Amino acid sequence: MSDDRKKQILDKFDELASKEGSQSKACNVIGINPAIITGLKNGTYKGDSDKQFRLLEEYFNLKDEAKKSFKNDSYVATSISEAVQAYIKNAQLKGGLVAIAGHAGIGKTRAIRKFCDDNSNSCIFITANPCLNTTKPVLKKICKELNINGFKSNYEMYDAILDKLRDGMVIIFDESQHLSLKVIETLRGFSDYFNDRGQTLGIVFVGNQTTMDRFGMREDAVFAQIANRTIQKPTFRTTDIQREDIRKLYPLIEENSIEEDFMLKVAQSKEGIRGANNLFTNCYDNEDISYNGLVNMAKHMKLMI
Repeated sequence: MSDDRKKQILDKFDELASKEGSQSKACNVIGINPAIITGLKNGTYKGDSDKQFRLLEEYFNLKDEAKKSFKNDSYVATSISEAVQAYIKNAQLKGGLVAIAGHAGIGKTRAIRKFCDDNSNSCIFITANPCLNTTKPVLKKICKELNINGFKSNYEMYDAILDKLRDGMVIIFDESQHLSLKVIETLRGFSDYFNDRGQTLGIVFVGNQTTMDRFGMREDAVFAQIANRTIQKPTFRTTDIQREDIRKLYPLIEENSIEEDFMLKVAQSKEGIRGANNLFTNCYDNEDISYNGLVNMAKHMKLMI
């Protein structure tokens, strides 16, 4: 590899480091030891430097190729995403619990991320999962988001969190169907604490229909206290996706065309916006976004429409 090419690669690395915030973070993204980068830059690396430069080159070539592909990963203000943000804002303004349920792939998570980007100083965003579903790990996660250290017991963490939370904040849990009832009751306690003081703390749970079952849409008495403290319980479905959403998401498709009709059909099916995005991306990369191109790709992808 020529010296000029090596310099180009290191320049690309510096651009990535600037974007990520540090050389160490850029190394983590690529999967290379920071000491190796330092050695390559200083000319002191004693291992196989060509091998390391090839690793870097492969990474940057891959990213350059990815830029040529159609990607719809930026936020688009669809009817559903705007509604989700409005419910989150209402929880922030009024306090209490909001449970938002919706079909997979309709833009809930992107809406949350957009809200958090716009309200970074007053918003905590946590994604639940099978490992982050009981009281202790959830409290630990909130402590981490609030830069709270040194507490181990649930009681200590609970009090430390209350001391750090502020009036007007909102905590959002995505994939909240994983959360146990005990966790939800614990989080409700945070909101009640602020409500008793004439202040507001919104707790928003976003997930699938199981999320709603935990907030009073079942008759079981065990849900009564939670339901009484839940101010809104909206549910969104793929059938709520509108034609105008398709126009915002896929401006390359002609309005009122059979291509637009087909993309709307895909988005309103079980595939949702996520499936429609995957379909359009593949067709774009295949240089065929015609009706036949969309239909043939949908068959190839075995989409459920």
